[in-house]
Amino acid sequence: MKSNIIEEFNSISLSHKITVNKDDFHQFINGLYQAEGTMGAYFPKKDSLKIVFYFSIGKNYSPESLDVLLSLQKILSIGRVKLEFGSKGVPHIRYTITNTEDIFNIAIPYFSLLYGKKRKNIVVLKRIKELLIRGLEYSELNKAYISEIIHLVYSINPYGQNRKLSLTEKLKIFNCSLSKCKNIQVEENNNLPSKLFIIGLFLGDGSIGFVFDSPPSRLPRFYIKIVFNFAAQNSDIQLLIYIAERMSLKPQISIRKSGMMGLEYSGNTVFKVIIPFLTEYKNGLFWRKDHFTTIQNISVFYLKKNHLTKEGLKTIVELLYSRPNKYIKSKQHWIDLIHKRIWK
Repeated sequence: MKSNIIEEFNSISLSHKITVNKDDFHQFINGLYQAEGTMGAYFPKKDSLKIVFYFSIGKNYSPESLDVLLSLQKILSIGRVKLEFGSKGVPHIRYTITNTEDIFNIAIPYFSLLYGKKRKNIVVLKRIKELLIRGLEYSELNKAYISEIIHLVYSINPYGQNRKLSLTEKLKIFNCSLSKCKNIQVEENNNLPSKLFIIGLFLGDGSIGFVFDSPPSRLPRFYIKIVFNFAAQNSDIQLLIYIAERMSLKPQISIRKSGMMGLEYSGNTVFKVIIPFLTEYKNGLFWRKDHFTTIQNISVFYLKKNHLTKEGLKTIVELLYSRPNKYIKSKQHWIDLIHKRIWK
């Protein structure tokens, strides 16, 4: 119930103490931010050039995710963690920083391990602030200055919820025209991500689990296979390659229907490389620890080839459906197919 969650949130917040290793946490939280964090800027008023900067990182509520965000808040000693409820009553927690100086002097230096688009956004924010400071030195702002600053603000998140106007509409108010942004030079992060960075990224953009495949031509036979993947925007494909290299794997990159890039592995690679990797850092899986424990248990069962027996396959299906999942077909659908199948 909502009241119970609020009570739990307040209780944990009041009694929370940092128990994480700060150096390890720095690596981990940079990875989580790479997946779930946002730093940006927006114009709160339509006809003004006043800019508000913001920092945010959020997750669905759980005591474990609250522990992570409270630890970040206490390590940085700025910002606040708040509890929100969506339109369907789903609880969500968010750590936010709205003080401009705190964002630039504390948050940005702390999140120095980022890649791709997230790294470029920080450089853009610094350029915006530089332009704002320069603007204070002049009594009259020219069109080139105004155009650049508007383009930069919109380039960070052109579809952001705080956009009251489209880019074209905003430019029109200040009698500026649409143009190409000046190319901003970004010093890329060419270092391989640490294992803890990968764990943090996995909690946001990664997944591991068993998927079902039931080709009509093979019914009532069906397959259960284990799949591990990361998702990333096109601009972050190099990060996927670095992740594969850090894990001593060949990068298997695929393009999804949504346009997202994916780093995906299945079968023995997951059993022999991915699961041992995640097991080593299991305590850092926080809100996914229980799910991963289920995956581990099924994997042991699977590697013993118990899935080749009727009772073994039923046990695997039961275990997979014992936890929250997004399977389209019901558990009974697969159980019925198991009973229809001819077993030797």
